[in-house]
Amino acid sequence: MRTDDWTTPLAWNRVHRYRQRVLEVPRGLSAVPETSGSVLPRGFGHSYGDSCLNADNTLLDTRGLNRILSFDPETGVLHCEAGVTIGAVQRYATPYGWRLAVSPSTGLASVAGSVAHDVHGRNHIFAGSFGHHLLEIELMRSDGRRRLCGPGADDQLFRATVGGMGLTGLITTVKLQLRPVKSSFINVETHCHTDLSQLMAHIDATADTHEYATAWLDLVGRQTFRGVLEIGNEGPGERSFPQDRFQPRVPFDLPRLCVNRPHMHAFNLAYFRLCGRKKPGRVSYQKYLYQMDSLGDWNRLLGRKGFYQYHFLIPAAAVPDGLPRLLDAVRSSDNVAVLAILKRYGPSAAPGMMSFPVHGVGGAFDFVNRGERTLRLFHELDELMIELGGRVYLAKDSALDPGTFKLMYPQWTAFREFVDPRFSSSLWRRVTGEEP
Repeated sequence: MRTDDWTTPLAWNRVHRYRQRVLEVPRGLSAVPETSGSVLPRGFGHSYGDSCLNADNTLLDTRGLNRILSFDPETGVLHCEAGVTIGAVQRYATPYGWRLAVSPSTGLASVAGSVAHDVHGRNHIFAGSFGHHLLEIELMRSDGRRRLCGPGADDQLFRATVGGMGLTGLITTVKLQLRPVKSSFINVETHCHTDLSQLMAHIDATADTHEYATAWLDLVGRQTFRGVLEIGNEGPGERSFPQDRFQPRVPFDLPRLCVNRPHMHAFNLAYFRLCGRKKPGRVSYQKYLYQMDSLGDWNRLLGRKGFYQYHFLIPAAAVPDGLPRLLDAVRSSDNVAVLAILKRYGPSAAPGMMSFPVHGVGGAFDFVNRGERTLRLFHELDELMIELGGRVYLAKDSALDPGTFKLMYPQWTAFREFVDPRFSSSLWRRVTGEEP
């Protein structure tokens, strides 16, 4: 096992610059490494907030655990190591007629990271979250024991590990159920709206007819509402092997002055008009699910100081009153939402103790890091979430205080009983005030 010097690995939002030590996890590891301080597993660092960071402590780099151990093309059951990426699973299984039932918006995340944050996709209403399709997890605890857990087998530890932010131990392997697919393509339609209530009604109308649905919102203009609903279903076509494509990369940090309200207003207006001219079409699932992966290091476009994402969910009963209030608070603030996405969440029961999705409407809003001005807006939105019975997604959070976290996730005390005593993270210490 190689020990790196102290370094500053970043979360995807590039805000937090913490000193950490990184240990590469080798195959055949017999015990959690002995270190001073706490440890935290980490894959590819695509969590936006500090759930994948462990300031002044140790990260366990699992990227080398990248083998697919077995796959049954008759049943679609795949067994893999923790560091296999979502994209690798898709590329491997698609030619056999299988694909992940649930995928995050990047193919560059690890399978174990997707378990740890119980990721969800554009099709939550149809497929639930990642944890709904897990069959077994092998977990290495710091007491030296390897625990196999899953639905009906060590069920409580399983429910703590799904969405448990890597705090219940080191995930070494995962067994999951894939879904059968007939095509590598998605039929996509786009619909432009200038009224929020009409947009939400359209989303509701597609709930039983379209598997995929997301809405883009223009939250820069303070007067005119603009939204684009994109809906899709698996379409006819061949089942092809996804080819690796050339991926251009952003070579430098864009100056923050380039990301301002006038520029974003012009960009959003152009995008809205472009979407208004789009005709229904067919795109590969790879391009549809992983649009942002086509540009490497795209997070550098938001400047060297990085960005914050406010990823929230409002329960269904509170949406008619709460969603307009939240959007008004964002639009009237002095912060610019450079990207705003909205989607529905279905009624399926959460598979993990700390899982994020509940039945309702949620959104992911990206803001350039303007320090205290941005954090003040987040605290204002947090207060509204508490009033509405909503919550924020811990995989994307960088701002919750302990009091707010404990109101949003009252089950945290039950979850805490399953946290491995040697595991911790910057997020966990921030939202609980507890040291390992």
